[in-house]
Amino acid sequence: MHWIPTVDTKINVWMIAAALGAYVALYNTLRGWWRSTIGKRALFVRNYRKLAPHVRHEYVKELFGESAWQYKRSVEQFVDAPELEGAGISIAEQEMTVRTWPLGRMAYLTTWCTEDDEVALYSLTTRSRIFRPAIRIGTEHVIRLGRSRLSSLPHSEVDGPPLWAVGAQQYSYSESHYFGRPGGYRTWVVGVSDAGHPSTAPVGLGANSVESEEPSQIECYRALARINSVLIAGGSALRLESILPSAVGPEIGRVILVEPEYGLRARLTRLRWNARFAEARLREPKSSAE
Repeated sequence: MHWIPTVDTKINVWMIAAALGAYVALYNTLRGWWRSTIGKRALFVRNYRKLAPHVRHEYVKELFGESAWQYKRSVEQFVDAPELEGAGISIAEQEMTVRTWPLGRMAYLTTWCTEDDEVALYSLTTRSRIFRPAIRIGTEHVIRLGRSRLSSLPHSEVDGPPLWAVGAQQYSYSESHYFGRPGGYRTWVVGVSDAGHPSTAPVGLGANSVESEEPSQIECYRALARINSVLIAGGSALRLESILPSAVGPEIGRVILVEPEYGLRARLTRLRWNARFAEARLREPKSSAE
């Protein structure tokens, strides 16, 4: 009879538990690395698509963590006034809490919350060439932040006239789109924020929409400028015109104060800008005195 070796068929529970523990640890490590590096863009887009008007601030905090900036701002809203003759509608001010999250180097997320910390408005502004998420506007239109032009969306005076403002250091442009019941009674405001990328200033349109001297230039600007910000508002009595066009993106005076980057990335950026500056200087025609 041939000799048959003895095989131990008992299950080693400790070895299986160790293997499962190592697998879970490796999975969590790879998942954390993916979300903090290559997969960060997809994570931001996925969490952004979970937002909606009227959600709680704590819900947004669970998705994006603590906000970097927070301040108060007054917004006008329509209220019933039975004591007034005529329509019985008046305008009152409501104080809202504005919070802004820097989504890495890719984007800014801004929320506008009521006194009950309910999100009434929220906006997304791209600040990078690699962050171009697709966003649905209404039920029939889809745009990409940083790529789609303003002219890719139809605009009519029924949705409200375009609003813009150009100052010495700040500028912004916004257009509102409302689709009624098919759009869930939401309002989509698309535009150009000076805190986003790319950012084309509406300098040819005048200082603002009220004092505009060249309204015919609007279509030229819409065909040139790319949308870098989208603001979504739920059905409410808020008067968006009281905070637009600047509310389409974050307040540049706050986010610009963050300390500039250091390290290899910052050095390469400075080197690229220095090379562009030197190239522009070489192309300048030399004066006869030189």
